[in-house]
Amino acid sequence: MENLEYFIGLLAILVIGIFLIKKITGCIFRIIIAVIVLVVGYWALMGLHIL
Repeated sequence: MENLEYFIGLLAILVIGIFLIKKITGCIFRIIIAVIVLVVGYWALMGLHIL
């Protein structure tokens, strides 16, 4: 059950990250932010042994 709470938290962070990307202007900056959000999400999921 504890992993589910972490997963929901990570999902919320991902949604907030996507929302922020849409608000930020500049295509290259959006790409950089999107890559950072994806890397952090992947790292967190690997740390929790979900992936």
